[in-house]
Amino acid sequence: MKKTAFIYGVMGLIPFLAFGVLLPVWPLDWQGKLAYTFLTYSAIILAFLSGAVWGITISDAKNAAKEEKSTKGLTVGIVFSLVAVGALLMPYPMSLYLLTASFVILFLLEVGLMFKGVYPLWYTFLRLALTCVVVVCHGFLWYWVYDLGSGVLPQIM
Repeated sequence: MKKTAFIYGVMGLIPFLAFGVLLPVWPLDWQGKLAYTFLTYSAIILAFLSGAVWGITISDAKNAAKEEKSTKGLTVGIVFSLVAVGALLMPYPMSLYLLTASFVILFLLEVGLMFKGVYPLWYTFLRLALTCVVVVCHGFLWYWVYDLGSGVLPQIM
């Protein structure tokens, strides 16, 4: 399972890298749509990860003693899914900031699940590496669009 999770995790980074880090190599006419695609993909992945918290929480709730933990995990799953949708409705760059912060906060909540024995240690280390890459890719997108004045910003607003 570790190998499969690692492979799928790395494959999930491809759009982040292709649209975030490598945005300037794409034709200028495409960059606005690619930046929006990046934001959309980011929101989808955030919702997917929050759904994973929901799923692992339900599968972990095998007895009544863990019911309170289940409620918190279910809440996390719903809240971050709604944040992901809300980010798509917000103007740029606020959507980018919200998504970046949400990935970090969700990871920190998952660390708490690891300490409670819900997530294995290896998965937490994998999520740490993946989250760091995702946050860096968000930073690159912000840099390319904002600091270089590439003209992409008006196209994705």
